[in-house]
Amino acid sequence: MRASFRALLAALFSIGLLLTAGTGPAQADEVTPENAKPLRFISYNVCGASCPLSEETRTEQEMVAIRSAWVSGLVAEIDAWDTDLIMLQELCYGQWKLIRDALAPQRGGEDSYDSVWGASLASASDCDQWDPVDRRFGLAIFSKGQGSIVDGTRSVTFLPEVPTAPTEDRILLCAQAGLEGRTARACNTHIDFHDATTALQIPEVAELVEAGRQGGEPVVLAGDFNQVPEHADMNTLYNHGAGSAGRFQEVDENDKEQFTDVDCPQTADRCRSGEATASTTCSDHTTETSKIDYVFLSYEWFKTVQGDALPCTQGLSDHHLLRGAAAWEK
Repeated sequence: MRASFRALLAALFSIGLLLTAGTGPAQADEVTPENAKPLRFISYNVCGASCPLSEETRTEQEMVAIRSAWVSGLVAEIDAWDTDLIMLQELCYGQWKLIRDALAPQRGGEDSYDSVWGASLASASDCDQWDPVDRRFGLAIFSKGQGSIVDGTRSVTFLPEVPTAPTEDRILLCAQAGLEGRTARACNTHIDFHDATTALQIPEVAELVEAGRQGGEPVVLAGDFNQVPEHADMNTLYNHGAGSAGRFQEVDENDKEQFTDVDCPQTADRCRSGEATASTTCSDHTTETSKIDYVFLSYEWFKTVQGDALPCTQGLSDHHLLRGAAAWEK
């Protein structure tokens, strides 16, 4: 076995060890499976069309091993965190099928996951590393418990675009899902990174999520928003901070290590801030270190939020995995 291939497999398997092996530096507010609140969430941009497989030519046997290692590592993270809802972005259809099957009912009703998928692109060329025939590219939601996603509630909405801006189709994927004996509206999105389109799509997501609520049900909205917390584009989501007009709190908004400026003083209880989820340590192509991935929770339904961005390993993704926790407010 080539040394480079062994190194890649080792990196892929390591994702399942991040929680238990302490591979990252200790954080003052580090959230662990032992101290986290009972409701658990993950949001992760998995870079499926280009990560984790490298550009060098590999045999099919090697490809199978890499795919298996990647899925096994992600499943280990999901299990270690005892996750209730998982939102994955930049996910290839073939990749989703492998994760879905790994979390299928044969694991046991309480330990299995129900899932919905939504395609933003009919074909992404690099998705052939997961399935050479079906190269769809999009988002997925996984909900803990067999049959926990309510039949007929899945929706896929294409987000507005700026005609003059180069972009690709972006969607909002939603479904009603069981969450500790209650029903929540779970939504996942990946906002375009061009400034004009970001400013258009984030308010649309906020409006769509609110319009889709049934009887004021709790909402979990997660994804890659390609915008930093304090930016005005995020005003329609946050329910606190200058200019805020939304109904959400975010899982990593009370980490005082991230309270660093006049608008976010150490005396505050919470701020529009959080640990970076995109950084130069994750990818050579990432030029800035910032928080752009989120798990938003409707403020009237959840309390005592907690969040952490896990350390990342190059080759797994160009984002950090974001995990969050909370308790019910009522």
